[in-house]
Amino acid sequence: MTTPDDPPEADEDAPVRQPMDPTNPPEKPGKLGKLADVEVPPVPAAPTFTAGVRRKLHPRLLALHILQFAFGATAWALLHMAAALGAALRYTLTGTWPDRGKRR
Repeated sequence: MTTPDDPPEADEDAPVRQPMDPTNPPEKPGKLGKLADVEVPPVPAAPTFTAGVRRKLHPRLLALHILQFAFGATAWALLHMAAALGAALRYTLTGTWPDRGKRR
Protein backbone atom coordinates (compact mmCIF):
# COMPACT_ATOMS: atom_id res chain seq x y z
CA MET A 1 0.00 0.00 0.00
CA THR A 2 1.31 3.45 -0.90
CA THR A 3 0.98 6.60 1.08
CA PRO A 4 0.36 10.03 -0.41
CA ASP A 5 3.99 10.98 0.29
CA ASP A 6 5.39 8.22 -1.93
CA PRO A 7 6.46 9.36 -5.42
CA PRO A 8 4.42 7.85 -8.27
CA GLU A 9 5.94 4.82 -9.91
CA ALA A 10 7.54 5.53 -13.28
CA ASP A 11 6.43 3.70 -16.37
CA GLU A 12 9.28 1.45 -17.48
CA ASP A 13 8.59 2.08 -21.19
CA ALA A 14 8.52 5.88 -20.87
CA PRO A 15 11.69 7.76 -21.83
CA VAL A 16 13.66 9.19 -18.97
CA ARG A 17 13.26 12.96 -18.74
CA GLN A 18 16.45 14.89 -18.30
CA PRO A 19 16.72 18.46 -17.05
CA MET A 20 16.99 21.02 -19.83
CA ASP A 21 20.54 21.83 -20.81
CA PRO A 22 20.80 25.46 -22.08
CA THR A 23 23.93 24.63 -24.07
CA ASN A 24 22.16 21.83 -25.96
CA PRO A 25 18.47 22.81 -26.49
CA PRO A 26 16.00 20.23 -27.81
CA GLU A 27 15.12 20.11 -31.50
CA LYS A 28 12.46 22.60 -32.60
CA PRO A 29 10.11 20.96 -35.10
CA GLY A 30 7.79 22.79 -37.48
CA LYS A 31 7.38 26.42 -38.41
CA LEU A 32 8.01 27.72 -34.91
CA GLY A 33 11.38 26.05 -34.90
CA LYS A 34 12.25 27.76 -38.17
CA LEU A 35 11.13 31.12 -36.79
CA ALA A 36 13.36 30.65 -33.78
CA ASP A 37 16.39 30.68 -36.06
CA VAL A 38 15.42 33.75 -38.13
CA GLU A 39 17.54 36.84 -37.54
CA VAL A 40 15.51 39.85 -36.40
CA PRO A 41 16.64 43.25 -37.65
CA PRO A 42 17.46 45.82 -34.98
CA VAL A 43 14.97 48.49 -34.00
CA PRO A 44 15.56 51.67 -36.03
CA ALA A 45 16.76 54.83 -34.35
CA ALA A 46 14.10 56.90 -32.60
CA PRO A 47 13.88 59.73 -35.19
CA THR A 48 13.62 57.25 -38.06
CA PHE A 49 11.00 55.19 -36.24
CA THR A 50 8.91 58.26 -35.36
CA ALA A 51 9.09 59.55 -38.94
CA GLY A 52 7.91 56.17 -40.22
CA VAL A 53 4.97 56.17 -37.84
CA ARG A 54 4.00 59.68 -38.88
CA ARG A 55 4.29 58.82 -42.56
CA LYS A 56 2.42 55.49 -42.46
CA LEU A 57 0.08 55.44 -39.46
CA HIS A 58 -1.24 58.99 -39.16
CA PRO A 59 -2.85 59.19 -42.64
CA ARG A 60 -4.54 55.82 -42.05
CA LEU A 61 -5.90 56.96 -38.69
CA LEU A 62 -7.19 60.18 -40.24
CA ALA A 63 -8.94 58.24 -43.02
CA LEU A 64 -10.49 55.89 -40.47
CA HIS A 65 -11.79 58.80 -38.38
CA ILE A 66 -13.30 60.46 -41.45
CA LEU A 67 -15.03 57.22 -42.48
CA GLN A 68 -16.40 56.66 -38.99
CA PHE A 69 -17.73 60.19 -38.90
CA ALA A 70 -19.22 60.01 -42.39
CA PHE A 71 -21.01 56.71 -41.90
CA GLY A 72 -21.63 56.72 -38.16
CA ALA A 73 -22.14 60.18 -36.72
CA THR A 74 -23.65 61.72 -39.84
CA ALA A 75 -26.17 58.89 -40.25
CA TRP A 76 -27.12 59.14 -36.55
CA ALA A 77 -27.59 62.91 -36.82
CA LEU A 78 -29.70 62.59 -39.99
CA LEU A 79 -31.92 59.97 -38.35
CA HIS A 80 -32.63 62.16 -35.33
CA MET A 81 -33.14 65.25 -37.51
CA ALA A 82 -35.65 63.32 -39.62
CA ALA A 83 -37.51 62.26 -36.46
CA ALA A 84 -37.69 65.88 -35.27
CA LEU A 85 -38.87 67.11 -38.67
CA GLY A 86 -41.46 64.33 -38.79
CA ALA A 87 -42.80 65.33 -35.39
CA ALA A 88 -42.93 68.99 -36.47
CA LEU A 89 -44.80 68.01 -39.65
CA ARG A 90 -47.28 65.96 -37.65
CA TYR A 91 -47.83 68.88 -35.28
CA THR A 92 -48.44 71.15 -38.26
CA LEU A 93 -51.02 68.80 -39.79
CA THR A 94 -52.83 67.53 -36.68
CA GLY A 95 -52.12 70.17 -34.05
CA THR A 96 -50.88 67.60 -31.50
CA TRP A 97 -47.45 66.29 -30.59
CA PRO A 98 -46.77 62.53 -30.77
CA ASP A 99 -47.46 60.56 -27.57
CA ARG A 100 -44.63 60.52 -25.09
CA GLY A 101 -44.49 56.68 -25.20
CA LYS A 102 -43.83 56.64 -28.94
CA ARG A 103 -40.92 59.10 -28.77
CA ARG A 104 -37.39 57.83 -28.53
